[in-house]
Amino acid sequence: MTPMRVRRMIANAELNELKDLLNQTWLTNLIGIFEELDGTDLVIAFRLLTKDLAIDVFDGLSVSKQADLINLFEKDEVVEYFKSLDVDDRVRLLDELPARVTKKLVNKMDPRSRELINVLMGFPDDSAGRNMSPRYLSGREGHNVAAMLDRIRASPLRPDEMDMVYLIDSKRAYLGHLRLGSLLKESPDTMLVDLATLPEVYVKTTDDRETARDLMMTTDLPAIPVLDSEGRLVGSLTFDDVMDVAEEEATEDFHRLAAIHSPMPTMNIREAGFQMLFRARIPWLLALVGMNVFSGAGIAYFEGTIEAAIALVFFLPLLIDSGGNAGSQAATLTVRAMAIGDVKMRDWAQMMVKELKVALALGVAMAVAVSALGWYRAGPEVAVVVSLTMVCVVIIGSLVGMTLPFLLSKIKLDPATASGPLVTSIADILGVLVYFGIATWYLGI
Repeated sequence: MTPMRVRRMIANAELNELKDLLNQTWLTNLIGIFEELDGTDLVIAFRLLTKDLAIDVFDGLSVSKQADLINLFEKDEVVEYFKSLDVDDRVRLLDELPARVTKKLVNKMDPRSRELINVLMGFPDDSAGRNMSPRYLSGREGHNVAAMLDRIRASPLRPDEMDMVYLIDSKRAYLGHLRLGSLLKESPDTMLVDLATLPEVYVKTTDDRETARDLMMTTDLPAIPVLDSEGRLVGSLTFDDVMDVAEEEATEDFHRLAAIHSPMPTMNIREAGFQMLFRARIPWLLALVGMNVFSGAGIAYFEGTIEAAIALVFFLPLLIDSGGNAGSQAATLTVRAMAIGDVKMRDWAQMMVKELKVALALGVAMAVAVSALGWYRAGPEVAVVVSLTMVCVVIIGSLVGMTLPFLLSKIKLDPATASGPLVTSIADILGVLVYFGIATWYLGI
């Protein structure tokens, strides 16, 4: 079964046969097929599924595809699929929907669900509170293992939601966590408070979701607790929640590294419309055009040098591109190191010294390679100019690429904004000035 076959059968009105095929297809394959469908084909195929299978498929679809389905449906049947999602997943979906659809869905919820949705949506978009789940397993400090196991057996939570047990006191203050496996190994009369560990591992509802991601990667836990401002347990962030965050953040960083404005992490580029793609890319491109005007101004300033040694023009693209490439490499390595926590703001000086040494070695190696070409094309004097410039532009580009992420982080901007195009444009401007400056000095023009 393939998306193309589904479309063909719908076009040929073979709906009864298609219904049988869809309902006999493995769930994972079915989800992949529905991710590829859109418009009328998506609605027709979805309505051919049995109710239980439709709920499972809807639950497995990406948030953007879930939003497409709800926007395409006109009847109240979408509420049934919406109710099948966990509360935190409902909130993510509501962020994708128009206000009128959001209001309709929320009003169809029971009072408890509506209250939880409103609480989660009250937190900032990128906060741990917005992404947490209110479904978690907790135990009291006065309970023993036997009481906790009885509580687990009676719990309505799914098995995947019970990997972690959070220990709280009578006022819901967080005291630490236990792994489910540790309970099974202890004697029934062992007190939970004697087993709880790492009470310092938690995030606050107002913490950035990246903080939660970094903490989970460091501790290797399947879930981490979320506390309010008074240290009370209010939710849990599971591994799945954090992986969703990591995927969105990685997509945003890739967009910024390519100088794409206002990225939409949940948007599939195949599904994105012309206007969205145009709006996402044009602001940075226009800004970079303005920056690149300075490169042209630098060339115009050195017209006399160019007229006196026209051979210099041959090496201009080679030199400034080398500086930009070196800068892009340095920026990418630095942004990656900062994103995974390997490098902090305090490491700037150490990183600067190391990058200077590496850039010098790279510049010398590239200068040796290009000197022979300079000698062959225009003689020894131009070869010297080209070689000196290569060393300088590689050092400058590398230091710019390494420094910009630190600078942006210092002023509370995303370091990924030190994108390849931005670093390249700065390196181009400086490269032009350095190249013709060295040529003017060394050639005595």
